[in-house]
Amino acid sequence: MMLASGPPADLLARDDAEPWADPAQHPVWTAVRSGAAPPGAARAVVLALYPVFTGRARYMLAAKVSWISLADGKEIFADLHRALTVADADADAGWAAAARGLGITDAELAGARAAPPAEAADLVAVTREHGLRSAHEGTGVAWALDRRLPALTGQLADALAGHYSVGESALRHLRYRAAEADAAAARVGRLTRAYLTTAWQVYEARRAAREVLWGITALLEAAAAEPAPSESAPSESARIEEANGR
Repeated sequence: MMLASGPPADLLARDDAEPWADPAQHPVWTAVRSGAAPPGAARAVVLALYPVFTGRARYMLAAKVSWISLADGKEIFADLHRALTVADADADAGWAAAARGLGITDAELAGARAAPPAEAADLVAVTREHGLRSAHEGTGVAWALDRRLPALTGQLADALAGHYSVGESALRHLRYRAAEADAAAARVGRLTRAYLTTAWQVYEARRAAREVLWGITALLEAAAAEPAPSESAPSESARIEEANGR
């Protein structure tokens, strides 16, 4: 029998305090956020994230729906419905708009979708797999990812607008997701209280969260190591201005 070393909320908070647990503190992310990263590096990060949050991958966080209660499942399906019916909630269109605002071409986006980086494919697979295994592992993923996405998308939108000359019209989806911070925190709080009730569940949830967080770390570091997309394209400035309606 596994004995709890503390209340679930305390253990999760302890993990939260670790530097590795917050993607927003990663040097690659902070460089983009502060504008210290060159435009090519910002493009590499957005292009790496694109296949994680678009296409079929955007449903990866719904994998836990078969394990959770009817009420919690309805909340997940409501979010999916908004993604299909509310223009600003459309991840495919929204991430593509932000990418084009940076000068990333449609061909580059199609290539990233068709053959995503290994780190992106692994992050999606790990996230989905934990959701399929159990409600508590899916909750661990939600704690690591769902809860942080609004802040990360908001930071990215601020960086693209403030340092990389991306127009606000291209950032509507990122702003939409950023505005969900309070709702996401409340939703994840309900999930942790409902599905992290034993020491074993908390252990597996924390393990799932760590695997997802390390996946994000690997993705950011791989993006930093990749040659910058469109770096040598002679019409880059013209493409950026056109994408931003200038």
